[in-house]
Amino acid sequence: MKTGVFLECLRGWALDDALTFLSRLDVQCLEVGTFGEFVAFEYRLDDLLADGRQRKELLARVEAAGLEISAFGCYGNPLHPDAGRALRQQDRFSKTVELAALLGVSTVTEFAGCPGDSEEARYPNWISMFALDDFAKILDWQWSERVLPYWERAATFAADHDVRVALELYPGSVVFNPRTLMRLRDAVGPAIGALVDPSHLFWQQIDIPAAVRYLGPAVHRIHLNDSQLRPQNLAEAGVLNPVAGLAWTDKTWVHRTVGFGHGVDFWKDFVASAMEIGYSGDLCIEQGDPLFADDDGIAKAAALVRSIAPSNDR
Repeated sequence: MKTGVFLECLRGWALDDALTFLSRLDVQCLEVGTFGEFVAFEYRLDDLLADGRQRKELLARVEAAGLEISAFGCYGNPLHPDAGRALRQQDRFSKTVELAALLGVSTVTEFAGCPGDSEEARYPNWISMFALDDFAKILDWQWSERVLPYWERAATFAADHDVRVALELYPGSVVFNPRTLMRLRDAVGPAIGALVDPSHLFWQQIDIPAAVRYLGPAVHRIHLNDSQLRPQNLAEAGVLNPVAGLAWTDKTWVHRTVGFGHGVDFWKDFVASAMEIGYSGDLCIEQGDPLFADDDGIAKAAALVRSIAPSNDR
């Protein structure tokens, strides 16, 4: 199994410095974000689509470091009730799929998104439970009027370009756990699959290796991203605790470097479950731990992956 890294975790680095650093860690694959102003820190998405020379240059720089691009990530909200915002993200998704096809990259990652609660809505409305009668009505409207119409088109577009879409199981999105992923996949087809990132599944109390086995061929991509519950805050607020991103000491859970939220036994079981379903992609490290510098956290995670993942020579 190959080791990957989400390149955005090193944003602020010069591209060649980041590539050199990752190659020294025996990393083989990159997920490259397209959701910011620049792709791979230096290129614009529209320029890469229009200019074959820039595409060749990007690939040459990546390959010179002994790396390959295994996915492009364009995370955003394509279902936002603000039509302008939704259309901009839908356009970015389409362009990312086109770029992936041009470069022979098989996977694009994205969020499923979250609509509002009506035609007049201004903000997304995430329905995660049926505590009130209105919630079921809202969810039915979202799926019939927004989720399925968009993702039917998007899945067809991706399949036409021979690209798979890996939707991160992400709270705040209409696809946030294995069942909601399968609901969408069953409706729109196998071009849509899951990006399994354990960090948001831990605090939902999902049995993650069992979820991987349940999803089976619907697992299109894996991120290695850890998290840890904070009991001192959990006792007061529970897991659904909206706290601003930088105020991590007040959160009831926090992102951790791989191996520092959950020990090596979990990660062994997780990788084994991926092997059981025949997952052939890379194990892509994502770093967001506030206690470690990004490069330090990635190095620690890469060392753990090397110790538990099967050799690429097998």
